[in-house]
Amino acid sequence: MTLNRAEVDGIPVFWVEGPPPLSAELVFRVGVRDESLVTSGITHLAEHLVMAGAPSPRYDHNATVELSFTSFEATGRPEQVIAFLGDICASIRTPDVSSLDIEKKVLVAEASSVVEPAVAEHLLRRYGLSSLGLAGVDQPALNSIDDSAVIAAISKYFTSGNAALALTGPPPPGLSLVLPPGEAQPPRAARPIASLPTPLWFELGGPPLALSFEFESGSELARNSASVIAQVACQRALDLLRRKRGIIYDVGHHVLEAGRGRGVVCLTADPRKEDAELALRELRSILDDLSSHGPDELELRQLTDDITDFAADPRSAAVAATDAARRYLLGEQLISPEQMVTDTAAVTRQSAQNALSLLDLTLMVGMPEGTSTSDPSLRMLGGENHEPVSGRSFKRSLRGSFQGVPSKARLVVGDDGVSLVDQAVTTIFWDDVRGLEYTPYGIALHGVDAVSLELQQSWFARGHEALALIEDRVDSALTYRVDIG
Repeated sequence: MTLNRAEVDGIPVFWVEGPPPLSAELVFRVGVRDESLVTSGITHLAEHLVMAGAPSPRYDHNATVELSFTSFEATGRPEQVIAFLGDICASIRTPDVSSLDIEKKVLVAEASSVVEPAVAEHLLRRYGLSSLGLAGVDQPALNSIDDSAVIAAISKYFTSGNAALALTGPPPPGLSLVLPPGEAQPPRAARPIASLPTPLWFELGGPPLALSFEFESGSELARNSASVIAQVACQRALDLLRRKRGIIYDVGHHVLEAGRGRGVVCLTADPRKEDAELALRELRSILDDLSSHGPDELELRQLTDDITDFAADPRSAAVAATDAARRYLLGEQLISPEQMVTDTAAVTRQSAQNALSLLDLTLMVGMPEGTSTSDPSLRMLGGENHEPVSGRSFKRSLRGSFQGVPSKARLVVGDDGVSLVDQAVTTIFWDDVRGLEYTPYGIALHGVDAVSLELQQSWFARGHEALALIEDRVDSALTYRVDIG
């Protein structure tokens, strides 16, 4: 299987010969990680509007928004693929936003996620309300996104300089890819929350058990080694926890590039609540053993055999071509299917062990909803307490007492940020604010570390002054109103 490269209307085209019908994927380097709290959902809106502006064909077609990419795909006869890609490019050149309000409703009904919920929650807890962490955000300001914002997003990201095409055959005669000019857009790097007290645990909002940790990702070997570790850990977990213990059904993995030379591995399993702590203990034991000794030679050879079979299968042509297109958009080295085999075979026990060098420092454990862990090496997220900011203090009002506000609760608004003091202290610094939400009852202030403060002026004496002080310190571009209808 050979990776080939061509160019059509200035757009790089990567193709690998595969069985008919012809499959095409027009990829743009933009995804959820490029949004913010107040623009979350805008890429998905743009994708929907582009698709709505193209005639709906009867052959197989789709569009997808992921963490780092947005793709438009079609499979059919060459002339059908040509027509689809031409219609998509025309829709991008002259976007029709007349159905924006309808598409917002469709997005709410679709309720799609770029990763499974347990992984999204890990990313949110690790990276907060930015980059990869936005995978766990529920598009709170969707109704505040207007026509001009969507058009601006399309103009910035859906351009010739930020696109690549993947095909399962050579570009057919007559193929046209006329897109607006523009520049390549590197992905927004994900930075872990500075105050994260790892290693830690927290309670997930659902049934899975999930573990995540960072790895050094500065080379192809490092990334392949992390992938090998994730796959071997899953294989061992299936053998031990399913086949021998019967306490899980499945275990999965995600390996994501965060940027700045770091990546993150996330493992998910599905034990019963009563088996969650045992499953956690065994998963950690598997990772610790891999950290100390690495995979054995048979495990490494099996993975190399798997990728060899993949590269030899003509049906993998679409995957290989799309991988090349995405690597191009990220500025990474292009890898042919044959090189994938060579690179997998280059992973050694030592390089695999190196992929776990940050395990103990960066481990996060998400326990299934309704469970906890007694592991003394893990701190409970949110169990820390801090000093409030210095500033003007607002005590609980008489009305607040009837609304259930504790007697010693107070709100402090200062030059550095705002603190709510109760049994614990919750602080959001002004530089960390990512959104100010107007609710039917008051406001909700959202910090980059995913901490939120929901406040009503009736809760505090002179509460209207407190909320006014907060509003004055927040950039109006970060404000939005929730839909109360």
